This record gives sequence, structure tokens and C-alpha cells, in this order.
Amino acid sequence: MGKKYTVKARVHYGTDSLDLTIPTQICKDNKIRDGDVFSVDVSSDNEIITLKYKRIFENK
Repeated sequence: MGKKYTVKARVHYGTDSLDLTIPTQICKDNKIRDGDVFSVDVSSDNEIITLKYKRIFENK
């Protein structure tokens, strides 16, 4: 298993949505760019919530 990162949920102003910031090193290592689009699978087991992101569009 790779390094664990901590992220904070932040208000997405003007909506009821929240933003999670992707740490810089993850972006660099995986070539994640502004404009990339992801689908999200959500699963939960008791108090553990797992978000699994799959890039479906890569902004070049």
C-alpha cells in the first residue's frame, strides 16, 4: 500500500457540494490535471466510507 494522505472537505461556495483537494504529489505522480473528469463509486461499511475515483476523461 502506498503513502496515506489526509484531505479536508471544503465548502463549494454557492452549492451544497463539498470539494476534496487532491494532494500535489498524487497529481504529479498520476498526471492529474485541471479539467480531468472522474466517475465516483461510493461504498460504506459501518463508519468507513470509501470513494473510488476512475478517470473517464483526461484533459491534455
